[in-house]
Amino acid sequence: MRRKLARIGNSRGVILSRDGLDLLGLTGGSEVELELLGHTPIVTAPEPDRAEVEAALAYLASKRERGEVYRSLAE
Repeated sequence: MRRKLARIGNSRGVILSRDGLDLLGLTGGSEVELELLGHTPIVTAPEPDRAEVEAALAYLASKRERGEVYRSLAE
C-alpha cells in the first residue's frame, strides 16, 4: 500500500487506511512498534498484554452468562 506523508503539526506522519488499521487490529490512539531495516520502515502492532486479554475474555464470558442480571441492576 502506497501512502503519502501528511503534515501533523511540525512533523510528518503516515496515515493508515481503515482497512490497514483493521488488518493490524488498531484503533485511534493505539501504539505501534516501528523498526527500521535499512531504508525500510516496518510497522507492527505490539503483542497484546496477556493479562488484559484474559481479563477481557473473562468479562465477555461473564456478560454472556449474566447479562440479564447486569441489565436489571443497571435499571
